[in-house]
Amino acid sequence: MSDSREEAQAINKAMNAGEMYFKEKYDLNVEFTRHKFNPPDLGTDIGLYGYLKGDTDTEVFLLINYETLEVVTVGVPKELIKR
Repeated sequence: MSDSREEAQAINKAMNAGEMYFKEKYDLNVEFTRHKFNPPDLGTDIGLYGYLKGDTDTEVFLLINYETLEVVTVGVPKELIKR
């Protein structure tokens, strides 16, 4: 990231895409509360950490490429996954 404005835009873009992903894929409403960028030599991924809206005890995680918005991996309690 070259500046804080660019970083903030990448975070917001990734969080919005992550919220949509959880809604479309699992029918879950989530809120991300923190993030962590991977080191630049490992790519353009950002880890998003949060919880279900209305249930702060149920944590979720998403690793997403902030340039392509491709989801790399997701962490959600298996009992919440509708089959």
